[in-house]
Amino acid sequence: MNVMGLYSGIDMSMVDQMIEAEKAKGIKFTQRKEQYTQSQNAWKDLNTRLDSLHKRLDDLQKPENFQSKTAKLTGPEHFSVSTETNALTGNYRVQVSQLATQSRLNGEQVKLGDNVIDSVDTTLGINGSISFKGETSTIEISDTDSLRDISRKINEKTSESGVKSSIIDNRLVLVNTEFGTESIGLTGSGDTLSRLGLNQEEIIGQEAKFSIDGLEVTRSSNTIDDAIEGLTFTLTNVHAGEESTVLAVTENLDKAADTLQKFVEQYNSTQSYITQQLSVGDPSAENNKTGTLSGDGTLMRLQSSLRSMMTARTGTGEIKSLADLGVTIDRSGTASFNRSTLEEQLKDKPQAVSDFFSRTVTEQVEVEKDGVMTTESKSERKGFSVDMRSFVNEYISGTTGIIKGRQDTYDRMIKDLNKRIEQFDMRIDAKRERYIRQFSALDTAMMQAESQMDFMFSQLGMNSNK
Repeated sequence: MNVMGLYSGIDMSMVDQMIEAEKAKGIKFTQRKEQYTQSQNAWKDLNTRLDSLHKRLDDLQKPENFQSKTAKLTGPEHFSVSTETNALTGNYRVQVSQLATQSRLNGEQVKLGDNVIDSVDTTLGINGSISFKGETSTIEISDTDSLRDISRKINEKTSESGVKSSIIDNRLVLVNTEFGTESIGLTGSGDTLSRLGLNQEEIIGQEAKFSIDGLEVTRSSNTIDDAIEGLTFTLTNVHAGEESTVLAVTENLDKAADTLQKFVEQYNSTQSYITQQLSVGDPSAENNKTGTLSGDGTLMRLQSSLRSMMTARTGTGEIKSLADLGVTIDRSGTASFNRSTLEEQLKDKPQAVSDFFSRTVTEQVEVEKDGVMTTESKSERKGFSVDMRSFVNEYISGTTGIIKGRQDTYDRMIKDLNKRIEQFDMRIDAKRERYIRQFSALDTAMMQAESQMDFMFSQLGMNSNK
């Protein structure tokens, strides 16, 4: 390299030019790799959109989204109400007259002699026992126990006794974990109760009382789920005098409409992306740009199948197609949704709307057992959402999905191209080294030849420059 170009005129800049010309032959590899990568990313993006569509279809399968009820209170909000799908619509006048409470025993301050203990950790020197609810649970107390120790022992057996303990101002407070009139039923050995300040009178809890349209309801809890089917009341306060609250249970039309609206939006987003990827652009344009997956037959079939499923009349009940629920498809394949159409159907036949998307069908089928034919019941889910979700899963399944197959194929092709690019680069590097050796050798040979001619001319007494 020290002499390269001095005699032949072929220096490193010329070698670089020759190598760049050779590298141009490898552009096809990098271009192909870029195409594969772009296609792989396009399928990956499509998978994300189809996965979102899959989730929206799952929402359409849930009956609670189409048979949901809502509760509205007019008047003092002295209770709350949660609804289930089986709740009947209607209006109810509710009056809360009494809240359920827990039985409790508020002990006196614990003393040693005539003085209140200094600390809840003071050793009390009591040997004895206390029991709850007819001795269903017994706590043994030793002379080394403090008030804190005794409270802890009570709480360790709460699941058994149904009684919980706390310490307030050096006194034990015992509370029944259940609401209502059940007694704590505290008993003790010897003078144990008096020394613990528990000889007080127990405050018996009370039941909850409220009326619905004038009918009195009494329960041992402030949470009542068996007064009206499908409704759970949680009482929080008491009505004064003659005041009351009106409860209105109605169909939750917004929840159903929002669920279908989100599905339509995701469908349109998916179809728009597919159209973009399949675009052929303007073939007559000089710099026409096409979609990454233009001409892909698999993608064309996906687009066509999704559109066909959206317009098909597959329902077997009162609702035959999405069009009956306000979803229509225009010529471009874009879906639109009329909420009022769905709301009208929900008011008249909410169950039919839910069944269109997903329902359980039970059939009698004949099976052979031990050589004898018998009839068995076979249940399966059917409906628009079930069918379309199954179809989408054929593309996005992480094990057998069409898109996974495409991704794996691209991975293999890109891996193969990377090897070919690596081999090509190695050949280019080898060719560069060979050029350097060859042209360096040429310059060396030319230098040696000139030196020999100079020597020959000097021997002949001639000037090689003449």
